[in-house]
Order: sequence, then C-alpha cells, then structure tokens
Amino acid sequence: MQKSYLHNPGTLKIDLMLRGIRLEGTPDGMEPFAGRAGAGIDIVLSKGTLVNVPCGEEFTKDSPYLLKKRRAGGYAITDGDDEVPVKVVPTPGFYKRSTSTGVKFSDIVTVHGSYAVVTPSRRCDFFNRDVECRYCAGGFDDPNAAEKVYSVDEVLETVEVVLKEGASEIIYLSIGFREGDDGGIEHLAPYIRAIKKHFNCLVAVEALPPKKNRWIDETYAVGADSVLYNMELFDKELFESICPGLATLIGRERYIEALRYAASVFPNGTVASHLIVGLEPPGSTCMGIDLLTSMGVVPILPIYRPQPGKALRIEPLNAEIIIPVYRHLYNAVKKNNINMLWVRDISVVTTPIEGRLLVGEHERGVRSLFEQFYKTRLGLKTAWGLSTLRRKLRVKEVKDPLDSSEH
Repeated sequence: MQKSYLHNPGTLKIDLMLRGIRLEGTPDGMEPFAGRAGAGIDIVLSKGTLVNVPCGEEFTKDSPYLLKKRRAGGYAITDGDDEVPVKVVPTPGFYKRSTSTGVKFSDIVTVHGSYAVVTPSRRCDFFNRDVECRYCAGGFDDPNAAEKVYSVDEVLETVEVVLKEGASEIIYLSIGFREGDDGGIEHLAPYIRAIKKHFNCLVAVEALPPKKNRWIDETYAVGADSVLYNMELFDKELFESICPGLATLIGRERYIEALRYAASVFPNGTVASHLIVGLEPPGSTCMGIDLLTSMGVVPILPIYRPQPGKALRIEPLNAEIIIPVYRHLYNAVKKNNINMLWVRDISVVTTPIEGRLLVGEHERGVRSLFEQFYKTRLGLKTAWGLSTLRRKLRVKEVKDPLDSSEH
C-alpha cells in the first residue's frame, strides 16, 4: 500500500514535485506556465508551504494526486482516500503584459513564490562549445540568444511590475557562461546598480564562479545582497560527465574556493549553491551538504525533472528515499548556525527551513516571530536597510576596486 504523505506539507511537497498532479479542469486565474525555473502550477499547502507541481506532462498522468474544486469553495488535493485544502497561486497578471518596447514580461522574468528570476540575456557559451550541462532547462539553448539582451530599462520595468504586484520579495539576476575572468558580473553590474538605485529591494545573483576572488568583492560592492554559484553535483565523476563545461572551464575546486570566499564576504545565509537531487546517489548529495554547510554555504536542493531525451536521473527516486536527504539538509544548516531566513518561500525547491516539517520540529518563540516579521513589508524594508548598512561598512573605498590586489 502506498504510504500517504498528504497531511504533512513537507513530505507532500516533495512527493508532489516527484509525481506531479492531475487537474480537474483549469483552476480559476491559473494558467500552467512552462517557465525556465519549473513547469507546472504553484500551490500553497498548509503552514504556508509553497510548491511548484508538474502537471500536463506524460509522467503526471499516473500521479495519485488530483487537484479539484471543493463544494464549499476553494481547492483541495486528494489522493483518492483523503483530501487536504490548498490554495492555488494565480498566474501573475503581468505575464500577459509587455514592456514599453513590446517585450513580454514573462520572457524576462519567471516567478515562483519569493523566487523571481530575471534573465537579461539567455546566452550561454557552453552551447557554442558543445559542453553544455546535460540536464539544462534554463532556457539558455536559444539559437538567437546572442541577439536577445534586454536593456536596463526593460529590466527596470519588469522589476517594477513584480514588486508592485507583490509577486516576489527578492529579485534574482541569472546569467549563463561567458568568456572572461569575471563570471558574468561585469554584464550584470549595470542591472544591479540600476535596481538598487530605483527600488528598495533585495537582489541575488545566480552566476558562475569568477576566476579571481576580487570579482566576488565587486559583486558585493555593486549591490548584490546574495550570491549563488551552483555546483549542481557533488560527485566528481558525475560532475565531469554531466557538467562538462563547468568541469573543464571552471573546475570543481574553483567552485569550492569561490563559495568559501563568498561566505566570508556576504552576510550569513546569503551564499548558496544548488545540488540537484536525482542526478547522483543520495549519499553523495549528503556529502555535498556537509561540505557546503561547513563553509557557511546554504545548499539548495532542486529535484531533477527528466526531460524527453535527457533521462539522466538516478533510479529509483521516490519520496521515501530522498526525504532523509532533506532532513539531513535541515540538520546540517542548523548545526552550522546558518541563517535560514534568506532562502525561503520558494516553490520549486524544498528550502532548509521547511526541513523542520520533516524532522517533527515546530519551533516557536523567537525564531517563529523573526520569520513572521521578515515576511511583512516592514520586515522586508528592515532587511534591505540592514543589508545596505552592512555593505557600506564592509566595502572599502578605493579609487578603482577592480584594480585592487588579489585576496
């Protein structure tokens, strides 16, 4: 008999991400969106747990879960034996709108919970070298990508509608591989400065490790509040075979060095790295968690969703096997006293703080009050103010920071 995960939002989130869901019609105000950060629909489970659930794909036809309308109103997820009430997150209204230059906002940004990814350019030179990451679903394999570079003004318009609609708390700027020592920060710097100038919001950068640590200092100096250098896999051999470009042009050791240094520059809990669950054995992912957390880095564990022609997943992969990995994640982050409040409320991954639901902890008191506070408008303004103050204290005034000596 199939184990039921229905009444624990932590376990249900993981099982839904693995198995998807069937739809009883299309929910009101919702259009399944095949976005670059995940395909499917965003749903709010109990305890405010956000999850992006695959739907409409071949494997979801066999899902035990059905999203249905309740007679009393609203929606519920049922597994055939029982059901739990849920909320469906409407598709952002601005997805149907465009910038003043005619570019659809949905071409520039993807929103999943507090995770709003802005991609100024989809260019990734790994594809030009035929060394792209074998699982890549980031939308960087566009043959016309070199021609699609969104202007600073177009990005500012996009950020404005995201913030006005309250669709996200943090703006993530993402970039693919580009030649050079800087890891892409030179390309992103004008966008970071402009966003920081015009909006009181937090900015995270998803980039590649630069060759020199001074570029990490520069990333912080120009206004980034958080940085992600995504290793993707911890196992050395699998890293080299699945991510040939990352392995040959950056190197696994450089990832580790850059993450360690970034954790010494950025505030506690704001340096992160993806380890994709399902592309390597669970034990290997746990070893990666241990290394990253020992350096003060937050591991983020997205679940690999197989694509046609890209059957890379380690099998079997089910909730019973990988729930212990997420428990291990929570315990490791907690053990190393890493702030869990930055990486939260993201529907496409189970965040470290959601691991409490998996270990049976329901912490209250001070930590819970902090969580509630930082979800309020005042809390976000406070976080922005503290981040700005810390940067002013941390960044040294030099004539040309890019000419500073190597650390």
